[in-house]
Amino acid sequence: MHIIERKVSSISSYKKMSFYLLIFLIICCCCFRYIELQKRRQPLLWSDDDRHFNETLTAIMRPRVVGSVGHKEVRHFIANELKELGFHVETDEFSQIVPVLGNLTFVNLLGIINPEASDFLALACHYDSKYFPDIPNFVGATDSAVPCATLLNTAKTLKSYLLTDFKNRQDLGLMLIFFDGEEAFLSWSKADSIYGSKHLARKLSTSPDDFAKRHIDRIEVLILLDLLGTASQKFYSFYQNTDTLLEELSSIERNLMKSRQLEGHNFMFFSRRIQNTIEDDHLPFLDEDVPILHLIPVPFPKYWHTARDDADSLHWPTIRNFNKIFRIFIYEYVKNHKENVNFRLM
Repeated sequence: MHIIERKVSSISSYKKMSFYLLIFLIICCCCFRYIELQKRRQPLLWSDDDRHFNETLTAIMRPRVVGSVGHKEVRHFIANELKELGFHVETDEFSQIVPVLGNLTFVNLLGIINPEASDFLALACHYDSKYFPDIPNFVGATDSAVPCATLLNTAKTLKSYLLTDFKNRQDLGLMLIFFDGEEAFLSWSKADSIYGSKHLARKLSTSPDDFAKRHIDRIEVLILLDLLGTASQKFYSFYQNTDTLLEELSSIERNLMKSRQLEGHNFMFFSRRIQNTIEDDHLPFLDEDVPILHLIPVPFPKYWHTARDDADSLHWPTIRNFNKIFRIFIYEYVKNHKENVNFRLM
């Protein structure tokens, strides 16, 4: 009888020990998981500056049809911001007769760091808003106020790096291009659209002399942003030679998502190439063999070219996520750049 009692007691003690051991192992696993998560969730090297972004967007998100007072004031704002951020500012000004509005003066804005560099990473968007006779207060929030604000905010958040370690590099410069006159005035056609990008591409395609490298050939890749800022936007690759860049954006997004540094659970960037029939400011540069990464959502935003493309259509978590991903992508591109990357041969 005592033997049986001792056996029962021994079995009971064994079960208790097993239970406590299991609890201990679970706690250890949780602690290990927490430590690993914290390792991945190191503070970002470059912090957000939402206040700057919001103030910049507010200054740009207004009617800015070419030739209007709003257009002139937005142009001056962007130029002044570029100067404040340490960029050398150049303008490409020209006049042209357009449908409906007649003779207009267009001004492309270029902000450049390391103007003597052999090659450039070019980031671009357009700053004009579309002319609608029946929507005089059209502000073009996604088209293209948010992209403009994103480019300036990227430069602002990376300013300390761009003006120190990156400054005066000979292998790579950074060029921010704000195209004028992307929108059609009557109806989109080859003649009535992308006025600024066509003019700038022609200008950069002219060699200084017979032996000099054309300025347009110094652009390693042109990254064009358009129609940003709404919920559930999705980006795909359109060109084989820049597939790897879209893959890098996707990788950054997934790493940030795993470490819980993004808002929500929806992915934006997809490492998949789809057929591109979108006409935009990149086309004149593509015709000159400039590699293109076109960051425009497919499908287009719901309120594209309507009066509702305003602040109420924007999804702020998506904008913050995009800015964070894009900033890290640009930093890693310029920091890891050791020699010319010839996307033209890919």
